[in-house]
Amino acid sequence: MKNLAKPVNFRDLGGITGKDGKKVRPLRILRSGELVKLTKEDIEILSNEFQLRTIIDLRGEKEYGEKPDDEVPGASYYNVDILKKIHETGADLGSLESVQDVHGAHYHMNLLYEQMINNEGAARGFREVLDLLLEQEEGAFLFHCFAGKDRTGLTAAIILTILGVSKEDIIYDYLKTNEQRKEENEELLGKLTEQGFSKEQCDIVEIALTVNAEYLETAYHTAEKIFGSFHNYIYQALKVTKEEEMELQRKYLVN
Repeated sequence: MKNLAKPVNFRDLGGITGKDGKKVRPLRILRSGELVKLTKEDIEILSNEFQLRTIIDLRGEKEYGEKPDDEVPGASYYNVDILKKIHETGADLGSLESVQDVHGAHYHMNLLYEQMINNEGAARGFREVLDLLLEQEEGAFLFHCFAGKDRTGLTAAIILTILGVSKEDIIYDYLKTNEQRKEENEELLGKLTEQGFSKEQCDIVEIALTVNAEYLETAYHTAEKIFGSFHNYIYQALKVTKEEEMELQRKYLVN
């Protein structure tokens, strides 16, 4: 399999150990950052080698309006705006732009993960993703947001939990984002420094561009507090039945 030049933070979840020692099927479940500036070869690889059939864009209207996903032949595109669904319920996440210091940035990120669990609108969004995953019969399924870290990270945690992947392995995959976005983040932070941003301002932006196990733990703790466990959150908030769980494991796990 050839490497993709773009998108940033792209990976195949295939090979991760799931229920009963089975592995997530390769070339079926993909996660990434935004699908922009793909090379001709990237598109050919996604279309032909991965046989990409479904693209789930978790971004908001402003995000995809300014940078729409590149088209991949053979793939159907769906927008599931997780944050819009949160705002539609009246929840206020605040704005990262209004954060004044590093402590406030960490607070904002933890609040985001808490709301992505403790919100009916977000639950409806995650359920839409699972419905599309259930419908898919062949080829690859890709979900992404802007950086492929928060909305994408929690979506991956939900899917991998359903497939029986351990919490430790889910967090391990989640933290790969920091390695895969390292070059892109350093370039962006360098440009901000050149533009006169202070060190603290750059530190706040860096928090927004990276993941921290603490944030995903906040999601787990919120689910445990409200539903008793992360599994119960999936069953109760996302309304995943035992039959659907078994169907997803049948489709996306292999010996």
